[in-house]
Amino acid sequence: MPIEPQGGLPGEFLLLFTLVIWMLFFIIRLGNPGNMMNRWCFITGMIFSIGVLKEYLYFTLCPWLMKIFPALLTENRAFAVYSSLTAFFYYFSMPAALVLGMYFARTEDVFPRLFSWLKPCVFLPGILMGFLYPYPQTRYYQLHVRAFFPAITVYNLVYALILTWLFLHTLRRERQEPYYRQKKVVALFTLIPIWYWIVSALLVHSLNLHRLFKVWQGNFLILLILLIYFLCRAFRDGIMGTRFRHEVFDWDKDGQMMSQSASCVRHLCKNELAKIDWCAKNLKSSCSKEENGEYARIILRSTEHLKNCMEKMQAYSQEIYLKKEFCSMQQLFSACTNGFSRLYPGISLEIFCSPNLFLLCDQEAMLEVFNNLAGNAADAMDGSGTLSIRAVPSPGNKQLDISFSDTGKGIPPELLSKLFEPYFSTKSSSDGHMGLGLYFCRRVIKKHGGRITVDSAPDAGSIFSLCFPRKYVEERKEADS
Repeated sequence: MPIEPQGGLPGEFLLLFTLVIWMLFFIIRLGNPGNMMNRWCFITGMIFSIGVLKEYLYFTLCPWLMKIFPALLTENRAFAVYSSLTAFFYYFSMPAALVLGMYFARTEDVFPRLFSWLKPCVFLPGILMGFLYPYPQTRYYQLHVRAFFPAITVYNLVYALILTWLFLHTLRRERQEPYYRQKKVVALFTLIPIWYWIVSALLVHSLNLHRLFKVWQGNFLILLILLIYFLCRAFRDGIMGTRFRHEVFDWDKDGQMMSQSASCVRHLCKNELAKIDWCAKNLKSSCSKEENGEYARIILRSTEHLKNCMEKMQAYSQEIYLKKEFCSMQQLFSACTNGFSRLYPGISLEIFCSPNLFLLCDQEAMLEVFNNLAGNAADAMDGSGTLSIRAVPSPGNKQLDISFSDTGKGIPPELLSKLFEPYFSTKSSSDGHMGLGLYFCRRVIKKHGGRITVDSAPDAGSIFSLCFPRKYVEERKEADS
């Protein structure tokens, strides 16, 4: 079949279009190679780039090669290559995007068993489409089979609707998460070019609107704008794991570099060094042993405070390594609340937990999380109120829900989204609160495959909820002694 000239952008622009796509998705891939969302975003982008690359190869490069090497490349071979690339693009680009959407929604954590077989299953319809419309003949179906484009449009439209629902549902569910803005950017990066392609290419061809057949090339401008936006964000705050100046952060797992470290250390040292300097000057001019003793005690308290703060900053900001084993939830809660009533005699303590419930976790790290949450609840109640701690499997045993509920003063709505950010605290820094506790808690919970959320309002108390996938939970008839 002869290759007929096509309108639209010249071949050189199509090649540039392809390079823009590759550049964007290679940057995303290199931003965090170990992150599954980055990985599948790259795979999806590469498959989508085939849609542009095949146009350049078939209508620009192949005619040129056939003139120079007529024995090497014939029209039939060019036809087969174009058809196969088109089929692969049509049949597998949206399934790859749907896998990205499943990682976006954390399906592997919420439904681990379902995810393990659902992930390969999303590609099965594409394989079946290859039997209905064989790969080497796709170009023929495009030109001569009227039902081809409606079938392809419906096929990809179903995937696009499921993908859109996954993105929107996840954004709604995680709107209080500190990485919400990052995920919103991912959703826009994915959905805008996909929906433009479905409408401008598939739907236009299905309706046989000849004058609009090349409108899909407008995606070049969309992707160019997205690339510019991506680079601007990478130079400023970082995006999808990439921050230029050789600074990489794990954006989906809360491993963002804590840029406030220097200012926090400076503020901490400034206050304590001022006390030490004041005491040293007074020691120099004082002749009283009692005054000297008091100044010495202030210096010791300041140096001890600095030492404790530095140790906490190092422990909470460094990489977390877990040693997981099944731990009794009842024993963890007992260790957390041991001595709590003596420290806070005015606070009533309620614990609801089955003695047969076990969690696969790092005992020390999880105990530190529980201690942080219990201590924060006690501070919020100013020594008077009720702290309720619960560990209950969710309906259907799909996950384990743990909650720390207090009757304290609550948290203003405008501060909820900042609670888990490093160095943010609603308490005074002069009391030793550096705003690393909840940040550390979130990192530990994420390392365990779970998530932590907060529900609070002024004068209504707060509820911190921890959710762990079912694969981390075990119920035994008899608790280990």
